[in-house]
Formats: sequence, structure tokens, C-alpha cells
Amino acid sequence: MSLSPGSTKNIQIVFIYSSSGRQDENLRQELKKHLSTLKDSGVFIEWCKYPVDVSHFSHDTNNRNFNILNTSDVVALLVNPQLISLIQNTTSFSTEIQHILQRGKQEEIIVVPLLIREVHGWEKVFGDLNPLPKSRIAVKKSSDTDGAFANIAKGLEEIIEKIKQYHQNLQEYRQIFYTAIQDEYPLSTQTLNSLIKFKQNWELKNKDIELIEQEITTQVKQEHNQKLQRYKQEFFQRIRRGNSLSEQDRDRLKTLQNDLSLKDEVVTRIENEVTENISLQPFRRLIGYDNQANPSVVITAIVIVVVAALLGFCKSSPETQLTNLENQGQNKLKIAAKNIDYIKRGNGHYSQKNYQAAIKDYTQAIEIAPKNVNAYIQRGYAQYYIQKYQAAIDDYTTAIRLSPDLADAYNNRGFVYDKNLPNKQQAIKDYQKAETLYKKQGVKDKVKEMRSRIKKLQQKKPRFPN
Repeated sequence: MSLSPGSTKNIQIVFIYSSSGRQDENLRQELKKHLSTLKDSGVFIEWCKYPVDVSHFSHDTNNRNFNILNTSDVVALLVNPQLISLIQNTTSFSTEIQHILQRGKQEEIIVVPLLIREVHGWEKVFGDLNPLPKSRIAVKKSSDTDGAFANIAKGLEEIIEKIKQYHQNLQEYRQIFYTAIQDEYPLSTQTLNSLIKFKQNWELKNKDIELIEQEITTQVKQEHNQKLQRYKQEFFQRIRRGNSLSEQDRDRLKTLQNDLSLKDEVVTRIENEVTENISLQPFRRLIGYDNQANPSVVITAIVIVVVAALLGFCKSSPETQLTNLENQGQNKLKIAAKNIDYIKRGNGHYSQKNYQAAIKDYTQAIEIAPKNVNAYIQRGYAQYYIQKYQAAIDDYTTAIRLSPDLADAYNNRGFVYDKNLPNKQQAIKDYQKAETLYKKQGVKDKVKEMRSRIKKLQQKKPRFPN
């Protein structure tokens, strides 16, 4: 759940054009020159010419052009008479264009008409879409052709920056939500209301938020259930002996509770469930022993737990308890936001190659939230660049311990072992684990990269052969 420092989303733009002559092609080539700077900001550009083969717009998901259109962030349509004619008269082409326009209305992608040549009635085809140039005067008709092309390039740059900022906000929300739910599961109403404010302030789309929350909640829920089961088993093992819990037993259970980050009310509920099961079932059958347990001991244990729970509940009124819970929710969100601030500032230092300052900020983030996997990954990068290789290894190892399915952590640790702390076997082991995880996530380019690194290491001869 982390982005490397300074990293940004790679934006893909598809330009759909139809050239009916040399004049149109010259205009397109001129546009390409003005767009050359986009590639420097992490933008991938694809040009799709029609009608070369209208089957490119087929619904065959194995078709390369189909995948390009369905995975792009921006689709730019170079408006000329030929393109408009194709949209209006070619069924398969028109259907797919309508599909693209519909996705644009639903804000799944951004669709931009580029007015290259003047075409009467283009507005009827593209509806309320905002064209470029912003003057709505076609390039060919403009008295300043270079200025019109520059206006298109600037407009696309603004769109790209908005997309990148949106995804940065999305990543920050992911981290805030992850931190909040790690500290409090399930989330209280107060915390949920605070999260809604973050969504509204950053204008995040519900479909994107739902994917993030579902992914993180599923993971945390599974981890939480495992923690509950572990505590339940430990409590059962200690209470089933037929005696009330000793002071030593209670100390060990408290230590386990702290290690598992379980709230007092959750622990009380688990213990009540276990003791209730004991009271409702024959004790001999429950523990699987042949000897009969003393029923009075069971009753005593139940009384102790119930009385403890009641005493804990009666310490404060329901109104006071609710107020305390709400304050806790607000404080946790403030802490999460402060944690994000340290990471953002650290990323800023990192991008300026001020690695010592970056490490200081990442360390502050870790002190606020010791389970913040992202902070360990970021600090590991910075440690690497000041040649503190063992410190980088330690950070990646901690990240792996906190999130065993984090492919990037294995990848990064393997790289340090491979290039800077020669340990061929450990590097191969980490690369293999990263490859497995990337494969599960469907990150094909990373799978290929890991296989290449493993192959090189396996073929590498020892520096001092026997």
C-alpha cells in the first residue's frame, strides 16, 4: 500500500485521428512536436489512425487497440470532417465512440475534442465536452497556428496535472483510511464521518473510494479475526484448567492483548463468550478430558469475568462513554493526518535528494504510527541512497513483517542484497517471493523483471571460484 518517494501515476493518452490527405497529416505532425514535452512528465502517448481497420474497435479484449482504449486516462479526438463522417456513418466505429463518450460522462476517463479543422455541427456529436483550443477556434482557421497548438498542449498538461493530483489525493486517503482502521476496527460513526470530510474536500469519486476501502477492510478484517481467534484460544487454554485465572495468567493475557492491539471491550466480549460456552456445555466434553471438572470452579470463573465486565462498564455513564469514543475517533484521524504530513514532507526532501532530512521525517511518521508500512518503505529508499544498506534492509524487513504480501518490499530488499550487500541466495529468495506476489497482483512487467534478475543471479559465476 505504498508509493515510492516522488513517484507519480503514469498517464496514458490515446489520440484518435483520421487523415484524408497530406494537409491533415502535416497538421498532426505539427501537433506531435508541440506535445513532445508531455513524455518528460511520465505521459504515454498512443496514436490510433482510422479507418485503417475499424476492427480495432471490436469487443475482442485480446485486441491491443481495444485494451489501449479501455485502459487510457485520456482519449483525445482530432476533429476533422473525415472523423465526424466516420462517427456518423460507420456503425462499429460509431458504437465504440459512443462507448468512449459515455465513459467520459461517467467520469471514468477524460474525453477531449481537439479542433484541428473546422467542422460544422461538431458540437452535436460531442455534446457538452470542453474542446481544445479553449477559444473553440479550429487550428486550421486560427491566425496563429503555433499559438493554437501551444494552447492545446497547455490544456492537456493541465488535465494531466489534475489527474496526478487526484491520484495523489487518492493515495493519501488510502494511507489515512489504513491507519484509522488499523487503530480502530470496526470504525466508529465519528471516524466514518471524519473520513467523509476527507473525501469531500479532495473530491474523490465513490467508485475509487469503495475499491480502496473494500481492499483494506477485507485485509484488516481477516487480520482482526485472526487476532480474536488467537486470544480466544489462549484464554480458553488457561481457563479450561479448572481454576480461576492466576495473576501470572492475567499478566500474560494482558501482554498478548497489547501485542494484538485489542481493545478492552473486545477482550471482555471474547472472555464472556468463552465462559458462557463453558457454563452451557458439559465441561468434560468441552475440554476433551476424561476427568470431571469441579462445576463450582467454572461458576467462579464466570462470576469473576462478569463482575469485572460490569465494573468496567459502570465506571462511566453511557453518555460519557460515547463522548470518549467520539474524541478518540477525532484524535486518531488527526494523528493519521499528521502522519501523512510527515510522509509528504519527507517525500519532498527525497525528491530534492535531501535524504537525511527525508529520513528524519519518515522516522517521525513511524514514531506516530509504528505500524505504518509506507513510512518504512520510504525510509528504506532514503537509507539506500546514503549507502546505509543494512539500515535499508532493516526497514524493508520490518515492512515485510507488518505486511507479508508487500511485493515491493521483497523486491527492494532483494535489490540491496543483490547489488550492495552481496548475498546471492537471499537476493534470489526475495526476488522469487516478489515474483510470486506480483504474479498474483497481475503486474506482468514486474514479474518479467524479477525473472530476469533471478536468471542473471543464477548465471552469475562466483567472484573467487574454487
